[in-house]
Order: sequence, then structure tokens, then C-alpha cells
Amino acid sequence: MSSYGDIVKGVRERDVQSQMMFYDLFIRSVYRSACSIVGNEHEAEEIAQDTMLKVLDRTHLLQDDAGAMERTMRRMAVNAAIDVTRRRKNFILSNEEVPDSEDLEEEDGYDFSIEEIKEGIALLPDAYRSILSLRLFEEASFAEVSDLLDINCSTARVQYTRGIARLRSILIKKKNYV
Repeated sequence: MSSYGDIVKGVRERDVQSQMMFYDLFIRSVYRSACSIVGNEHEAEEIAQDTMLKVLDRTHLLQDDAGAMERTMRRMAVNAAIDVTRRRKNFILSNEEVPDSEDLEEEDGYDFSIEEIKEGIALLPDAYRSILSLRLFEEASFAEVSDLLDINCSTARVQYTRGIARLRSILIKKKNYV
């Protein structure tokens, strides 16, 4: 097994085996990042492939630290996924009422697994899914979310709150039907 440094050197030299090892090393995390935003496996696969090809084609983007390279590629995939979401034209949310803060603080007595939360997020509208995925899975701050999505920080906070409320509602309904 080659070290990451050897793989990067091979990718810079356009060695096919090194490119495949590089691809295998990062494709899962890049795919998961894209899928958490777009919520569609096929679109996420396309975004992940495009991200990988971009890095393999533009070797000046390669970094010598594997962790930094993974973060960079995940950020590239998130940005591409956000662009796809914007193109859908469904990004603007309707003016629905903001849930009462006490509704959000109620103890519902349910304990949800990460898998249940991911499934619930996949059922949310694009805007909620994007914001919740960035906040929960990419650990982005509200400032970063607002920059990435080109919205006001207060809008990001309100939509996050609405998204959490809607997600909780979805998860409770699913629990009660099981």
C-alpha cells in the first residue's frame, strides 16, 4: 500500500494506478457530502465524479496533507451541490409561520438514530435539507451557511429552526406509524 505522498506524486505524474488509489481514498466522503445537500443519489454521484475529475485534471489543486485534501474536496462537492439545488428554482421557501420556540423545546420523549435523522432530512424541501445538512453534518456555522447559500444569516437561522421543527414532526410521525 502506497503512502498518501506517493499517491499524490503519482497523480501529479498522471499515473493511472495512483489516480485510482486517490479516487478510492476520497470518493465516499465526497459523495456523502454531496448527497447530504442534494438528497438524490444520482445527482450526488455526478457531483462526486465531477469533483474528483476536477482535482485529478487540475493537479495544482492537490495538497500534501490528506486531511486538508479531503476537506477541500468535500467543500468543492458541497458548493457544487448547492449550485445544483439553486438551479432547481425551488430554493425559495414560502412564508410559513415560524414555530413557537416552546414547541421546539418540548420534550417529545423520542430518541432518534443518526440513520433516522438522515432519512428524515432527505424528505425535507431543498432549502431546509441544505441548511440542516451543512449545520449538522458539515458542522458549518450560520455565517458559513449564509455565505455558501447566499442568504442573510438571520434567514439561515430562521430556516434552520423551521427545518428542525419540520424534521422533528416527520420523525415523530414515522415513529408513531412504526
